[in-house]
Amino acid sequence: MLRSQINIKEGYLSIIHEASKLLSKKNTLKESLREILKILYSYWDTPISFVALFDKETSQIKIVESFGLTKREMTKGIFKKGEGVVGSIFKNEIPAIITDIKTNPRYLNRINLLKRFREDMIFVGVPIKVGGEKFGVLGVYKEKSKNFSNDDALKMLSTLATLIGLTKKMYERMEEERRFWQEEKQLLLSNINKDTSALKDIIGISEEITNIKKTVMRIATTDSTVLITGESGTGKTLIAKAIHNLSTRKEKPFATINCAAIPENLLESELFGYEKGAFTGALSAKKGKFELANGGTLFLDEIGDMPLSLQAKLLNVIQDREITRLGSEDVIPINVRIITATNKNLEKLIRLGHFREDLYYRINVLPIHIKPLRQRRDDIPVLVDYFLKKMNKIHGKNLAITNTALKQMVNYKWPGNVRELENTIERLIVMNDVNIKDSDLPDYMKESSIDDMVIDELPYRDIPSAIETIEKEKIQNALKQTGYVKSKAARLLGFTIRQLDYRIKKYNIYIKKI
Repeated sequence: MLRSQINIKEGYLSIIHEASKLLSKKNTLKESLREILKILYSYWDTPISFVALFDKETSQIKIVESFGLTKREMTKGIFKKGEGVVGSIFKNEIPAIITDIKTNPRYLNRINLLKRFREDMIFVGVPIKVGGEKFGVLGVYKEKSKNFSNDDALKMLSTLATLIGLTKKMYERMEEERRFWQEEKQLLLSNINKDTSALKDIIGISEEITNIKKTVMRIATTDSTVLITGESGTGKTLIAKAIHNLSTRKEKPFATINCAAIPENLLESELFGYEKGAFTGALSAKKGKFELANGGTLFLDEIGDMPLSLQAKLLNVIQDREITRLGSEDVIPINVRIITATNKNLEKLIRLGHFREDLYYRINVLPIHIKPLRQRRDDIPVLVDYFLKKMNKIHGKNLAITNTALKQMVNYKWPGNVRELENTIERLIVMNDVNIKDSDLPDYMKESSIDDMVIDELPYRDIPSAIETIEKEKIQNALKQTGYVKSKAARLLGFTIRQLDYRIKKYNIYIKKI
């Protein structure tokens, strides 16, 4: 083999080698194509070269990157399938070498380059394809020399075109994955935003509240009946609304009725509606709550106070999914999810004959129990912070609360639960113009304190630090009470040994050796 031929082949290998190194870098597709064309110019002396890719939307082959062409010239490089040399290369997937550019009718001179060429300039074009998928055309203009080999040139350019095709395919896949994950991200964010919005009023950091939120999320997508139990003021209505707002019925009505607040003779008409003339004063027909909530959710608050006569009718509605208005015999089908709530012990009422056992089992499909505030004291600082911000905004103030006042509130038993706490904070905001101190709290709140806690007197604004201080003191007290036996202290606190060890390390709590 002649020395000149060896040099040419080495040059071709250098082109492929440099292109391979380039394509392994994290560039954009257009940047990669531009650099490849520069390599062709540097190693193979091609004054003009281009990459034309097929546009699926327009079914045209368009020059997307070039070396030696102006942007205006590139915009003219558009070909249909089978049109001219470029269109034929793409359509037939066969390389082409045009040695008589100025006279060959297949060469369309679409870019108007003939005036820039000498007689010995040739065009070499190869299809860009991978397997059975074709992407476009790699085209170069080069001065023909005596050592030029058509076969070697086509082999080198075809190899380079394959690398370009693989790169194009890789970028397409990356873009497809990027779009997929972007959609997943948006979906996730929308779900998070939706969940955050639906659960925003359920305030608390305790394990009980965390578990309730998880339960709400889990059962919201079902249509099963829910029974929410808990003392008055614990937030049963908020839980019911959250379930509705997270369900597929969220765009439909959420109707609520307090079974204890309406007299028995009116409760039936409120629930089922009535026809004109059904009773004295029924001057026109009226829909009941079941009809008004059709497709949505009906929240029956204080279900334990519902009269026995109506309990039987409610049981039939739950079983048959249909109602009849007062004064009518027409049956109306309904599609309503029923959520009930009570602060009473329904099992005790059943034993006393005041509540139907069969109805109890119908409504108690998915039970949720909300513990009173005194049993989840970790939530009190968070609730105080929440209501402080809320009431400050309502009343145009910016008051804080001292840590000693906060501790006093944490220690109070809160018989009225969250509702009492909210009302207390509003009263304190209205009645004070400076930061709230423990002396501003009602006397009954001080008298019912159950612990003796002391903390530095500072305006309370840092909620995480206040919560951590409370938790640390609770752990220290539990360890003292149990003689620093961690297993006993963990049981007293409701922690696992692992959870307790984590907090001991976190708060750097000293363990006294016995």
